[in-house]
Amino acid sequence: MSAGSLTLVEVLKRRLQVVQEISSAQSRHLLNRQLGGGAEFEIQQIESEIAATGVSEALAASLRDARVRLQEANAAMEACDTECEALESQLEELDRWIAAGR
Repeated sequence: MSAGSLTLVEVLKRRLQVVQEISSAQSRHLLNRQLGGGAEFEIQQIESEIAATGVSEALAASLRDARVRLQEANAAMEACDTECEALESQLEELDRWIAAGR
């Protein structure tokens, strides 16, 4: 982004937008963390049941599904982290531009 051609008001509006995008990405990260935690708990419960009763096709399928959900949640958290890093870089650039303009 070339801040040189932007007015201070435009930069401040863009800064607010970036902060909102960061907040949204962080919220998605937390949601995925909760989903991942639920999947981890479910995996532990299923593994305990398998250890106690033996494996059945239904338990094996449930275990596979929970592991897929955990992988998806972890991948989504990584995507949110990457997005946040890029947005935080934009925010730093905007803050430098604002500071230089004072």
